[in-house]
Amino acid sequence: MVQEYDVVVVGAGPAGLSAGLFLARQRASCLVISKDLGGQLNLIPKLENYPGTMMSSGPILAKTMENQYLMLKGDMTFDTVEKIDEIESGLSVKTSRSEYIAKAVVLAPGKVPNTLGLDNENSFSNKGVHYCTKCDAPYYQGRNTATTGVGGYLVESGILLSRMASKVYVIYKGGGLGGDKEMIDLIKKKENVELVPNTSIKSISGTNYLQQITLLDSSGAEKTIEVDGLFIEMGFKINLDFVRHLVTLNTSGEIEVTDGGKTSHPAIFAAGDATRIPYKQVISASGDGATAGLSAFNYIEKLKGKHGIRADWKKTIGDTTYHY
Repeated sequence: MVQEYDVVVVGAGPAGLSAGLFLARQRASCLVISKDLGGQLNLIPKLENYPGTMMSSGPILAKTMENQYLMLKGDMTFDTVEKIDEIESGLSVKTSRSEYIAKAVVLAPGKVPNTLGLDNENSFSNKGVHYCTKCDAPYYQGRNTATTGVGGYLVESGILLSRMASKVYVIYKGGGLGGDKEMIDLIKKKENVELVPNTSIKSISGTNYLQQITLLDSSGAEKTIEVDGLFIEMGFKINLDFVRHLVTLNTSGEIEVTDGGKTSHPAIFAAGDATRIPYKQVISASGDGATAGLSAFNYIEKLKGKHGIRADWKKTIGDTTYHY
């Protein structure tokens, strides 16, 4: 039997969990579907820029938000959404294991970093291998590091690491660096930076944590170097194949949204890094998620002939609930 919900939320990062939380507060039947809990929050071992949160981490914040959502009687399942289609009663959300029907959907799938595709890369994630230099560079003060990637991502990573690490290997496949000329000139002047052109990373190794990386240059020669941390800055990808036939995407493959997280489809709302928002930050995703959740709630309320709400604050006196 196909389960039916008022709203299905795709993604359990800060945007998706915030959307679910605000929907559940309004007692809408809500299901959050995600491959994992937290999304990119799992790449943040120390969270320093989330207002009101001190000495926390991305995974701790994700678990806290999950608990808040579940306490409000929201449902959650860990699965992969494969297709969303229009049906007579609303929207059909098909996953790898099941199917659900919803009156509205909030899209918050986030984005994932491009990897090198090495066999054991995932086993060293957050154990020496990182995908966010801005997030994790401070943990490598005075240590040996390497960074690889493309364009301005790589140059920015190398400059940031040079301010903290004792040694930085900047590894790239081409003969020259790409990106801003002034930044390229700056990184070339860094005494603790070694540029390694025409080279790729063949393999990585270590016991419990990363210890070595093996390099392969364009001539076929191999070289193994000792590093404590490897930063991979190859950009990010957004997977929206399951819904691209229903919503408008921009040239960067992001979901076009207007005020309230509205997409080009009246029953689909979106928030977080998968949208065109300019600032890809946890706090921005959370705020947009709450907004998209409330917009989805107002949409289903209007389907029932009700007015919806203007704010999430409410007070119940007797049998009457007042929103203000």
